[in-house]
This record gives sequence, structure tokens and C-alpha cells, in this order.
Amino acid sequence: MNTTPEQQKLETDIQIIVNFLNTSQFEEVIRKTIPLIKKYPNTYILKNLLALAYNGQNKYNLALDTLNNAIKNDPRNIFILNNLGIVHGNLENTKIAEDYLMRAISINPMFLDASITLANLKSRENKNEEAIKILTKLENSYKKNYILNFTLGNINQQLGNFDKALAYFNYCLMLDPKNTAPDKAISLMTKYSKENKHLKDMKNKFKDTISDDHKMTLSFALGKSFEDIKDYKNSFKYLRLANEIRNKKINYSITNDKKLFLNIKNFFKVEDIPEIVPSDKKIIFVLGMPRSGTSLIEQILSSHREVYGAGELNHIHNYIEEKFLSESLEFKIDHIDDLKSQEFKKFQKYYLEKIDTKKSVIIDKAPLNFKWIGFLLKIFPDCKIIHSKRDPMDICWSMYKNFFTSRKLHFCYDLNNLGKYYLLYRDLMSFWESKFSNRIYTINYENLIKDQKNEIEKLLKHCELNWDESCMTFYENKKSVSTASLAQVRNPIYKSSVQKWKNYSVELDELLKIINQ
Repeated sequence: MNTTPEQQKLETDIQIIVNFLNTSQFEEVIRKTIPLIKKYPNTYILKNLLALAYNGQNKYNLALDTLNNAIKNDPRNIFILNNLGIVHGNLENTKIAEDYLMRAISINPMFLDASITLANLKSRENKNEEAIKILTKLENSYKKNYILNFTLGNINQQLGNFDKALAYFNYCLMLDPKNTAPDKAISLMTKYSKENKHLKDMKNKFKDTISDDHKMTLSFALGKSFEDIKDYKNSFKYLRLANEIRNKKINYSITNDKKLFLNIKNFFKVEDIPEIVPSDKKIIFVLGMPRSGTSLIEQILSSHREVYGAGELNHIHNYIEEKFLSESLEFKIDHIDDLKSQEFKKFQKYYLEKIDTKKSVIIDKAPLNFKWIGFLLKIFPDCKIIHSKRDPMDICWSMYKNFFTSRKLHFCYDLNNLGKYYLLYRDLMSFWESKFSNRIYTINYENLIKDQKNEIEKLLKHCELNWDESCMTFYENKKSVSTASLAQVRNPIYKSSVQKWKNYSVELDELLKIINQ
């Protein structure tokens, strides 16, 4: 059927918008889409694109408003239903997200996008076997689909099924040889030698890689592989390139974090925080700087028969950001004691409703919860706070050589910003310890590595948990691990990660000067 010039123009505009979306130019998507929606209010794809742009900017409520408007006119549109699942998943409204995704799948059981979104949701809930089952139903029909195979590779990798994960990632490289995401995933599971074929393949691939995003991903992988073979000069060369590309793209400034940390201290100047009634769940918050050992501590504790490891939950941060902070990072009220106990009961209810487990002890290991210790003690007066400390240079170097998807970690792609952020963390932790020293249990990563049994005994005692021998064999724990530590926590404790930064002492001299201030 012939299309009119107007339809052809619309199709061209939509393709331009899709290209902007694929390159994360969300403002351009929004700018071009809103006028077109006014002109073509019944063209659902425009509303989908606008919602995905808002989602990309973490403006989830605007994304929901757009999608809710679209679904009214087209309640069986599987693409809108899938995007509602994505956005509700990002808001951690897991049950609502699953309902939308199941609606899409019931309308079209072969709709791959919804199945992948649902599988990723299940994986985030540590329901990885369910996730794999959802995807394997479609595996034969979509045998050559890159995203399906990459998702199965990710889930198996997080479960510690490294042989299966490797097979999926290698197949992805066969399907899309120029894509570098599988290379990065493979590098996390591989101990490289000089003759390693994958290392040689990556070096050759780097010469032909044009896209900045792919060059960045491949550079992180090459940096790790050269470190394995003790070629520290080349390792740093590639890691510096990866970080420069990433830092240029995000354009981070530490000014906002300085402002936020100061506001937090001012907000909690009061000495006493009245308590509300404890919940029927015991929450253990494992926090500290990322790469300080929080994943290892969670893996040890979640090996205990009474404990559920919930992973890195965003519930605390999201609620505080929405309810208590303005866009200018000012608190909406002057002091913590201006909030009524009812507000904290709502906060407690919100948090617990998002966790699906029958176990009475829950671990939340979002490291950056160190910012919110005052809130944690208010919401869960009987919670346990485990502060993981590690040599600051090892922390900063470990962060610098890894890629993180979270916008909250944008400070780690520049050594100067990284060092200054560490000082902000150290200063805030000193503030919390001066106020709540009897409520914060500090565990030193190096001591845990050196004296595993004694440190685990003390840790369990503080958490009021009986001894469980499984905590000593934490590496057998099949809980999903999605952090950069996914390979390390599948092995017994080893000491080679201690003071690894010294192999780069010349390159990290300026960072050391900042840390030692």
C-alpha cells in the first residue's frame, strides 16, 4: 500500500528519534517527540519513545504518566505493556511490573522483549532458575537472537555457572563480532595468560573498533587482562582510556556531592533520634565505599540458613530522594526531628513491601547507604549496620578499573574526583561514628582476609546469629551476584587483592596525595 508524503515524513522522523534514543541523546528525543505527539496523538510509538527517554533520564514518574496515557487508548498493546514493566521495575514496583509483563506475554507468548524484561526482574529478585526457565522456553524459536543469548549469559554468570555463561557469550561474539559487551563479560571470568586466545582477539578487535562505547568497554576488558599477565603499563593505558571516554560522556562534577554531604550533616545535627516500633524483620545493612568488600560480607552472611541476601537495593535512596530531598539537594525540612514518627512508619512499610522473602533476617548491601545511616537507624531501630573498611588506595584503584551502570557512581571515572569523593565518604563516616559509634560495626577487609574464621565469628555474634559452618564455605552459595566481584566471591578467600594498587604507584601518585590529606 502506498504511503502519503506525510506518512513518509513521520516514518523518517521516528527513525531519527530512534537513533537519538539508541545513542542516549534523551533531550533530543524529548524535544522532537512532544510536538509530534500533539500532532499524532494516536501514534503509540511516539509515546513509547518519549517514555523511554524519560526512563533513560531516571524521570520514572514522567515515563509512567506518558505510558499510562498511552495504554488507555490501546490496553492490549504489548509494547506499551512491556515498557510499563520496565519503568515499574526501575521503580522497584516488582509485583506491578510483573503483572504488566505477564499481560503482554499472555497476549503474545512469543513476545521476546517482555520475556527478557521479566527474566531480568526475576534475576534481580534472586529467582534465577525462574528467569532461565522463562527464557529457555523461547530459546529454540530465537536461537540467533543476540539479546536473548546475552541475557542468558548474564544470568548464568551471576549464578556462578561460568562454563554456561562463557558458551553464551562466545556465541554472542559469533552473532555480532563487533559487539564488545561479551568481551567485557568474558574478562570478568578469565585469568589471562600471555598466550590466551581471547586476549589476542581483543587486541586485534581494538584496532577496528570505532564506536566510543565499544572502545570503552573493550578497554576495560583489556586493562583487566593485561593486569592478569602483569603488564601494568599496558593495563593502565587501556584503563585510563576507558575512564576518559566514560568521564567525558557523563560530565560529572563533585560539587553536588559536596553539597549533599554537607546538607546531610546539617540535617542530623540533633543528638537524639526518637525511635519507632521495630519491624518484624531484622535488617542488616552492609555499607561502605563500593569495592570495599561489601559483596564478600554479604556472600558470607547470606550463606547462613536464617539469612536472605537481597543484594544492592535502591529502596532507601529512592524514597529519600523522592520524599525528603529537593532537586537542588536541599532537605525539604530543616532537621530530622521535624519529621513525625508516622513518616518513618510509612518509610518502613514501603521498604518491607518491596522485599519478597519468608526469612526473618534480610541483608541490604547497597554500599552507598553509608550516606543514610541516620535514616536507617530511624526507620529500623533494631537494624545492624556493618561498615566495611578497606585500604583506601585499593578501594579507589578497584573502582577505577571497573565499569558501573549506576549514575550514583559517576565520580569514579576520574582519579581526582575519586580521591575527593573518598574524602567526603571518610568525613561523613567520622560524623556518623561520632554520633552512633555503638550502633556501627566496622569490619576491616584486610583482617577478614587474614583471619577468616575469627572475623566471621565476630560478625555473626554482632548480627545476633548462631554459628553456621556454611558461612566458611560462602563460595558455594548459589545466590546471584551481579557486581564486579562476581568471580571473586565464587572462590575461597585469597590475599592477592591486598595492596594491588602498588603495581601502579607512579600512575596513582596524585591520587595518593589526595587520599593522604
